[in-house]
This record gives sequence, C-alpha cells and structure tokens, in this order.
Amino acid sequence: MVMDTLARGFAVYLEAERGYSPLTATAYCGDLRRFFDFLHSADVPLEPDQVTTALVRGWVVDMHHEGLSPTTIARRLHGLRSFWSYLLACDYVHDDPVRKVSVPKRERTLPRYLTADELEALLEAAQRNKFVICAFRNYAIISVLIFTGMRRGEVIGLRIGDVSLAEKVIRVRGKGGKMRVIPLVDRAVEAVRDWLELRPSHKGHDYLFTTTHGNPIAPWRMHRIWRTVLEESSIEAQGVTLHTLRHSMATLLLQSGECSLVEIQRILGHSRLDTTAIYLHVTESELRGAVQAHPLADG
Repeated sequence: MVMDTLARGFAVYLEAERGYSPLTATAYCGDLRRFFDFLHSADVPLEPDQVTTALVRGWVVDMHHEGLSPTTIARRLHGLRSFWSYLLACDYVHDDPVRKVSVPKRERTLPRYLTADELEALLEAAQRNKFVICAFRNYAIISVLIFTGMRRGEVIGLRIGDVSLAEKVIRVRGKGGKMRVIPLVDRAVEAVRDWLELRPSHKGHDYLFTTTHGNPIAPWRMHRIWRTVLEESSIEAQGVTLHTLRHSMATLLLQSGECSLVEIQRILGHSRLDTTAIYLHVTESELRGAVQAHPLADG
C-alpha cells in the first residue's frame, strides 16, 4: 500500500480518533509530504517497507543543510513518528525506522508579548472600520483573543452555544478534543453581546463569528482581519502575530500576581506545566544566576 493512501487514512485518524483540528491534521500531512518528496528525490519507492533508519537520518541531515531550525526539524520528525505509530497500530508495518533517530534539541526562546498599552491600541483599532458590522465583529474577536488567550483555531471554531454571557464563560474544545472553561471579563462579555445583536443569521451553522454574509470565518480571512487591525493600530514591533496575543495574555496575568502558573496552564489548555513556565520570561542562565545568589550558596 503506497504511503499517499496511508497518509490520507492518517489524516482521518487524527481528526476522528485523536480529536485534532483539520488545521493540525493538514499540518501533519504537510510535513509527511516533505518526507515523501525527500524519498522521491532519493529514488526510493513510496512504500513503508522501503523506509530505513538510514533514510530517515538522511532526511534530518538534508533539513540541516537547508538551514532549517532545530525546532522545525524536531516538529517534522515528530510528525513522521506519529505517522509510523499509526502504521504500527494498524499492522501496516512491523518495524519502526524512526524510533532510533534522535530529535534535535529545540531552541527554547522567550515568547514575544505586547504591553497593556499596545493591547489597548489593538482594541481601539479593531473598532475603526467603515463597515459597522465589521467593526463590532472585529472588536469582539480581538477582545476574545486578548482576554482569553485562545488559539486562532479555537476562536474560529466557537459556536454560539459555547458562550454563556450570563455565566460569563466560554467553553473551549482545544487540542486533542480537551474541554476547558475560560472566564470572561465584562469588557469581553459586552463585546460579544454587541456582536450577537448584529450577527447575520444563517440556517446552515451556528458559528459565533461569521463573515458579513453569515458564512463561517476561514483561517485566511481571520488572518486578513488580524492584519487589518494590526496595521490600523500602528504597532511597530516586528513579528507580532495572533499567537502573540496568547503570549501577552499569559504574561500580563502572571505579572499582575492575580493568577498562579497552574491557573494559567488551565486557561491556556497546556498539558504540561513546563510549557506554561516559559511565560515567566526567565532564561536558564538567569535562573542559574538567581540560585547562585542564594545567601547560603557559598556554604
């Protein structure tokens, strides 16, 4: 069975069995396609039994030569490992050539975040739109992103029933289909309430955020909305993305002293606390220096 066919089954498995979003499943398959392209360039048939550990290591070396970062290489290798785990579970293969290939050490960089003033500038910019319905929708979207720390895909996938304005909460289905409940501040509640009064009705779906014609918002349209708001805000910092709002929310909550790291972990939907710990914005060297400064460190 050729791997193109197996990859399609893998995508279905990720969505149906693992609860991954279509965007995540597509990303996994995109990384697999890059591996298949490497096999093709090496004149290796696209058959699972033709893949060896040496070939996988050759792919890693090839990615290094392309100048890809350790993080990107590790992500692609993780996708291939997941694919082979699926093949093993389905008895399509009996050996795992990926298992013995070491994953490059990932670069641990501190996330960029915006200040409270910059976030306020984004909220104000979202309201400046010549089309009233777009202004209310964009303001509601940016408010939800800033005050909940939700991922882009999670916001796009929100249904009207996921939001309780009376309870001031949003119920979110995150990665792996895990549910979490995020409290809403009054400002976000009012933004969503105002949008719902203008939201175009559509009998075919109940997505919370829509286009002016009532259709669900596609990822590319969400990106366009974001770029429009960002440019209107006149924020000059480089590399600011929708995910930066998630980093900013977590960082400002920690700096306020009102939330613990564990509470922020639950809000963001992280499965591991060390993933959330990066929002402390303390590098390993700074942490080591702090420990050495302990009054009893010298004995």
